[in-house]
Amino acid sequence: MNIREIAKLNPCYCEINREERNYAAIFFAALCMPGNKEKFLTANGFTQPIGKDFGIYFEYAYLRDLWYNIKDENIKKDIIRQKLDIKGIDDILKLPLKEINQKFGVGGEASSEYLQFPGKWAIVKYDRNFPDNTTEANDDFLKICRFKWSFNIKPDIVIHLDKDTAICIEAKYESCEGCYPASDVEKEIFKKRGIKYVGQMELQKYMMEELLGIQTNFMFLVKKKEKSDTHQVISWDEAFSSIDISGLPEFSKTMIKNIS
Repeated sequence: MNIREIAKLNPCYCEINREERNYAAIFFAALCMPGNKEKFLTANGFTQPIGKDFGIYFEYAYLRDLWYNIKDENIKKDIIRQKLDIKGIDDILKLPLKEINQKFGVGGEASSEYLQFPGKWAIVKYDRNFPDNTTEANDDFLKICRFKWSFNIKPDIVIHLDKDTAICIEAKYESCEGCYPASDVEKEIFKKRGIKYVGQMELQKYMMEELLGIQTNFMFLVKKKEKSDTHQVISWDEAFSSIDISGLPEFSKTMIKNIS
């Protein structure tokens, strides 16, 4: 007997789905339908006209993909120099490429041909390379971590009203706001250094506004509403009620009913 037979339960997956990324994907698809973007923006108080560079993106990884389009290693060095601002950064960036990669603790074999993607810097290795536990060293350590994480995070849905203005939507089913670091090993390093964890929305704000220079409104899309001083909170019911879902397939409508 299979598990469905043993449990005496054989629902369609849409009837029991609890995966928030699946709901986010349905909402993304609905927003892309004609007229829905305007309805959603109006319902949530966004009055800025839609520009020619408008776009809606699911699992937004702009910073990661921008890095892979930079072919000049000196430009990559300039990005690290300007946005990290840690002690000794100029001396580090004067080293051969392989040694720079090793200093930042890249996972695996360090390249001698190019500066490797910051998202692959290993916090455990960087902790070993810079073991100082002074306040200044720990401030720099946190800067490194925030910079690394920003190249890996992917907000669920980002609506670009134009190139320089966006709405960042984080979708939740029942989970609360996440935080970094995530692994037990990295949490132990933060505990040893006495560094506070970084909130999910705080990191998204750092990535969108400080690193990318995009003026951003932040939203939480949740099952049960709660107040927040840092971002707009709307329920799934409010989100789906503000748009036309008649053109969606029936399994999607079942999921929308469940979460609403």
